[in-house]
Amino acid sequence: MTQGQDMPRWGVVATVDEPAALVAAYVAHHLSIGASEVHVFFDRPNPEAEALLAPVDGAFIHHSGDDDWARSWRKKRPARHQGRQKYNATRALNETKLDWMIHCDADEFVSLARPLEWELAKTGEQKAWLRLEMDERCYLDRNPGPDIFSGVFRRRWDGFQEDGLMFYGLRSRFLKKGLAGHVAGKPVVRAGRGYAIGVHYPLKDWDSKENDLPYRPSYNGRLMHFDGLTPLHCILKMLRRATTKVKGQPVPYVGSRKAQFAEAAERAADPAELMSLWWEVQGMRDYEADELEAHELLIRPEVKIAAETRALFGDKVDLSLAAFDRALLLHEAELIARLREEFGFDPEPLVSSA
Repeated sequence: MTQGQDMPRWGVVATVDEPAALVAAYVAHHLSIGASEVHVFFDRPNPEAEALLAPVDGAFIHHSGDDDWARSWRKKRPARHQGRQKYNATRALNETKLDWMIHCDADEFVSLARPLEWELAKTGEQKAWLRLEMDERCYLDRNPGPDIFSGVFRRRWDGFQEDGLMFYGLRSRFLKKGLAGHVAGKPVVRAGRGYAIGVHYPLKDWDSKENDLPYRPSYNGRLMHFDGLTPLHCILKMLRRATTKVKGQPVPYVGSRKAQFAEAAERAADPAELMSLWWEVQGMRDYEADELEAHELLIRPEVKIAAETRALFGDKVDLSLAAFDRALLLHEAELIARLREEFGFDPEPLVSSA
């Protein structure tokens, strides 16, 4: 891009089904780091979140299926949430006037070393997309605080298969390449070329299944992944996945994730055991953190999400763990009732007090 031309404009899209505070933080953060548009597709109605976002310039409110699923197979709602994510992200990409669109979840926050448009302006036309690698939030303290974004971040460990068992012991069965969540990253995709956006990478068109568009990893941006904003949130996500079936079959996940979900189901009636599982999956001993940090596999960044959220919403949004968990009890009442009936699950002992 030559001097004097406008810099590329970019936006973010997510399909969300989370308490309002997290949705507000997602919007506030991405607008604060330079997104021109943040598109939020509510997978079910969330009046509190919608009221927060309605007056915000740059925030665009949608609802899954509010176009009657015009582009989907037989115009039906996709049964799997991954299908709805693909549909909504592709819709945003096709409708936007921006140059690029990032597809990432409500618990994934873009982190930039420099303004993203600086890197996009230097990206050759032959590249269809950039991949944002993952930094996964974990904990050094069993009592996280002061807000839902506290903690440190570990990075993908390519030598994990050889050395992970010796380093983590039996906890290693819950991790893949050193991470408890996904390692695939998320895409920054050029708009205006007719692409579709899958969960982790774009496609030439809606019917393609091949990851064959030219790309490179971003050297400027990464994703901060908060896979569970509180211990309760993390545990509920595990138990939801352990009990979710589509067309009578469990939703497929990699072995480390299946191990987490199976263990959560096994311990579901015992709150103390569930908290122990959360710590096994997301906790980090000090000496482990020091060792990973020495090998550049753990970082301790200054996370500004809470301040960015206050700057946009003032005291309308409470990002404390206790407030988030109380909102979560209401938001996930149907899931909790099902888990109580199936397992004898009781969320109250897991609710944060801070």
